[in-house]
Amino acid sequence: MNYHKKQELKKKVLAIIALILAMIMVLSLIAPFTIFAAPISKSATTVAVSNNGDEAEVDDTVASLKSFGKDQFSVELQAGFDGKYIVERAMPVQGVVTNRGEAFHGEVQIKAYMRETRLNKEYAIYYQKLDLEQGASKAIEMEANMGSIYKYIEVSLVDEKGNKLYQDYVFLTAKDPNTLMIGVLSDSAQDLKYLSNIHLAQMAEEVMEDEEMYRRELNKNYDFPVFLDENTFPSSIGIMESYSALIIDDFDASVLTKAQLDALHQWILEGGTLAVGTGASAQKTLRGLSFLSDIKTEGIATISELRGVTGDIALAQLRGENLSDLWGDRESELFSVVSMGEGHVVLSHFSLSATPMAGQSATLDMLQEALKQVAAQSFTVNVYEYNRYYDRLRYIAGDFPPFAMSSISFIIGAIVVYILITGPLLYFILKKRDKREKGWVLIPAISLVFMGLVFFLAQSSSYKNGMINTVAYVSMQEGSTMASADIGMALKSSGKGDVTLTSDEKIPLNINMDEDYYYNMEGTKKEKCAYRILCGDTTEVKFPDTPSWATQYIRTQHSVDLGGNVESTVVMKDGKFVGEIINHTNVDFYHVVLLLNDYVQEFDQLKAGQTLEVDIRTKDLADVDQVFYGGNYQEVRTKVANGEITRNEAYLSYMEQDLLREFYVYQDNSELIPVTFFGFSESPILDGEKKINGKQVLENNLTMYMQNFSLELSKQEEFEVGLNGTVDSSSKFDNYKYNYGAGIYSFDDAEFNVTYTIPEGIRIDRMEIQVLSNRGESIPNDIKIFNNKTQVWDEISLKKPVDAENYVDESNCVKLSMYCLKEREWGVPELLIQGGGLFVEN
Repeated sequence: MNYHKKQELKKKVLAIIALILAMIMVLSLIAPFTIFAAPISKSATTVAVSNNGDEAEVDDTVASLKSFGKDQFSVELQAGFDGKYIVERAMPVQGVVTNRGEAFHGEVQIKAYMRETRLNKEYAIYYQKLDLEQGASKAIEMEANMGSIYKYIEVSLVDEKGNKLYQDYVFLTAKDPNTLMIGVLSDSAQDLKYLSNIHLAQMAEEVMEDEEMYRRELNKNYDFPVFLDENTFPSSIGIMESYSALIIDDFDASVLTKAQLDALHQWILEGGTLAVGTGASAQKTLRGLSFLSDIKTEGIATISELRGVTGDIALAQLRGENLSDLWGDRESELFSVVSMGEGHVVLSHFSLSATPMAGQSATLDMLQEALKQVAAQSFTVNVYEYNRYYDRLRYIAGDFPPFAMSSISFIIGAIVVYILITGPLLYFILKKRDKREKGWVLIPAISLVFMGLVFFLAQSSSYKNGMINTVAYVSMQEGSTMASADIGMALKSSGKGDVTLTSDEKIPLNINMDEDYYYNMEGTKKEKCAYRILCGDTTEVKFPDTPSWATQYIRTQHSVDLGGNVESTVVMKDGKFVGEIINHTNVDFYHVVLLLNDYVQEFDQLKAGQTLEVDIRTKDLADVDQVFYGGNYQEVRTKVANGEITRNEAYLSYMEQDLLREFYVYQDNSELIPVTFFGFSESPILDGEKKINGKQVLENNLTMYMQNFSLELSKQEEFEVGLNGTVDSSSKFDNYKYNYGAGIYSFDDAEFNVTYTIPEGIRIDRMEIQVLSNRGESIPNDIKIFNNKTQVWDEISLKKPVDAENYVDESNCVKLSMYCLKEREWGVPELLIQGGGLFVEN
């Protein structure tokens, strides 16, 4: 009896062990996917740099540096820009390595420090493969990024076995991350030395509003001119993006390599600003710039005076299809501009290096004014660090798509079957045959079979090698076939250890180390390699010692040839938006969102070559907040559960909403009706073959294309728009604007004046006052409007028409007053106008 009891007990214990083993297998398979949804704390490192010489977290270990290997190798390298580098931007490293010893096969490495965390001093390795026979020399051309303030980079030669045979240092000076670097390329560099005094940097509005911060930053010099030649001119987009502006004058650009010209063109398309001086040397300077091939010189005119500068001043007569006047008149054009993608080319019709204009303060002033006129935003300095670190695509890309449930469901089903077989079914069969002692053998055997089945399913899973999730935003310009794409790429690997991303396409990598707001702490820190990047014609980046399923992030930019453009004929008429959206591009949009005067209409798809008919009543449009900022997640889950939409469709909906929220810009321009096109595509922009640790992985792509087609009120047959006013009061209040309107918070019981500016070139058929309070703001009761004929304040009723002739003054303004009680939020009245333009045929 005791024997049988013991046998029963052993079988139960064995069954429990087998069940535990099976559950462990399931959990180990499912755990990586549950990690996808686990919250990860993220923040950003802070770097303090002063252009006055005050530095934070400055390296002080120069005295401990050791060099060796100089008897075998001669290494002559130059790094940075005139011995300087800009924190967090790419810098060139160029030179020659000569081998005086035995044959060398290995790598030349640049060690650049990125940041300090609580425990580690993190660095990046940039390397280039190097094979040198005895007595041989080889040119080195690399780029590196310094993420913090250090006085040097380390240069080393490492052989194939990992032995470091050479080590030395290149010393550098750090520049503030907000520095505006202006490159100057000319055969007459000496005559352009006055450009060393160029001043393009201007403080952001929010900095100017902070009096203490503005006083502290006012005397700092953020402009950094660098003089270039054909050898130092950048040949990669990574280095090119370190420049805020480039100036070319009296230089034959045809001597530049194709790589240099391609990098320059791509830089302009992605938002760069190039200034080109012409004058008598116009043909010399323009002929090598192939992307300006449609700009022709039709002769040279001469004037005797310009801005107080006298003498024979040669002005090139430039003509081109895409050339727009910036300054001057038909007889004496001074500056013209060509828009390309996101960027601009400013053409000076006189030479910046020729007498009498060279060296003149008037010349410098005009150049600065022209550059700021076309690209003021590019030269805005914002010292608040959160603006610099925030990456709008990072956290969207880190939200990976849902994994397929079929394999997991099958595995769970297998576990259920296993439990049934090893539990009641096996027990019933063995008991019936009085062979229960066979359970000692059968239960482990069945467990092994099912373990093998689970292992096989896990290995055959499409997720076993990892995933890449790429999210992009493409800003299209009306009339242009080229566009610039901002790209965020997140990647995961199923295994722990080194994670290496490779692509046969050269991707200019920007790996911002903004994951931790760790502050420098006392004590010795361990050095840790954050990543390794291969410098060459392909892409290879390695993240060492990475936990399994951890997310790594890369951002980059890329120019996109659309093959055409998106055209809009949409206008406002009879209380509707009517017209067509024509897709002349090579992109198939699976979903389209139209933003019409801050209201939204969605469409299913718009393939390449197709036309979208638009005929929508304004009252049927959805509110922008509902589409961009709303979202009933429980409703979406219910639709997924009921099979109305797939899990992937729900995921795409959330991702689209994230992109719309991040890149939608509220247009507060009373003379325009915002019409914005958003198109979504799952086709990759980076179409090279990408692998993780040499293996193909699941790859997901989502790109949002955006283009504005704002309508000028003065050219619309009919329109209905709401105007926001400017609020003023002698009492303290907070003023805020939302997509649907404006509001204030009053600190005291007070009267507030609101002034509305009526757009030029329109007729007014109807005018009324309304108050929008979507966020629950109180509606002022005592609202009055100033009557310009009687010079008194008239009582007014909301949503009742008022006579424009009585209330629009000589300055084309309408004035309201309202009384608001303290410590409450109040909706600011909106002036609703119905009418038409006076220049429809123009």
